[in-house]
Amino acid sequence: MIVFKPFDKSAQRGSITVLIAFLLPVMLLMLALVVNISQLVFTKIKLQNTVDACALSAAAVQAAGLNEIADLNMEMAYENQKAGSFLSSGIWYNYQQAAAAKDFFYNSSNGVIDWIRRYQSQANQSYAEDAERVAQKVKQLNLPKSILTAKHTTGRLTYLKEHFYEAGFMYYSASYPDDPPVLTQHWFNPDDPRFAEAHDGRLRLPAQRMTPLYDSFQILEKTEKKTPTYVNYDIMLPAHPFMLADAIFRGVPALRATAAARPAGGNIFHQRPSYGAVLVK
Repeated sequence: MIVFKPFDKSAQRGSITVLIAFLLPVMLLMLALVVNISQLVFTKIKLQNTVDACALSAAAVQAAGLNEIADLNMEMAYENQKAGSFLSSGIWYNYQQAAAAKDFFYNSSNGVIDWIRRYQSQANQSYAEDAERVAQKVKQLNLPKSILTAKHTTGRLTYLKEHFYEAGFMYYSASYPDDPPVLTQHWFNPDDPRFAEAHDGRLRLPAQRMTPLYDSFQILEKTEKKTPTYVNYDIMLPAHPFMLADAIFRGVPALRATAAARPAGGNIFHQRPSYGAVLVK
């Protein structure tokens, strides 16, 4: 004969209490694990997005600098062509007159082309420095506790190679008082205040000259970009605590990410100021 014992509800309640007491720390630990893993993944994604933004921002500044240099190259080529046209437009009274005309455009110091070249050098340096400042500013706005390190040259955008043009000219070398005068070309600075009316620097005056000779000057024509321009950044976020149960998980380790970008699309030598920033994968 089978005898059924009466159901003891108090024993069941005690078992559930023990089970909950056992599972609750495990559940809390799992919750902390999920939250901390989410924190780790989110931080890693934000770190990569930040370094990508830093690289793109810096490359955009570099692109603006290269566009400025390409624009100046266009101006330089125009002034070089103008100088060559002036020098070959007539026979100069003597060599010194031709040299004075050339020096107005290019004399390795303060000619029109010299100033354009100086502006190129300034842009080459200042835009490189601005690119680094912009990258650090982007980092500061997104992850101020991180450390951004440049793995590229920050002192200049590129090395610019100079190309020269051989500008030919004719000049008279001797005077003969008994011969009839000929038309000779003289140079007077267009900015000379002694001239009330505007002029381009050339004045043609008759003189008793003969024996024309040919010579040439080397005049800076344009520059060429010879080294690559890019940015390559490494970002590091130091170790920091987890949101939950940091004593158990021992904190978030130091995280790192890298990104590279470069200006693309333009050409300094061919005077195409159309550079834009692109990420390099």
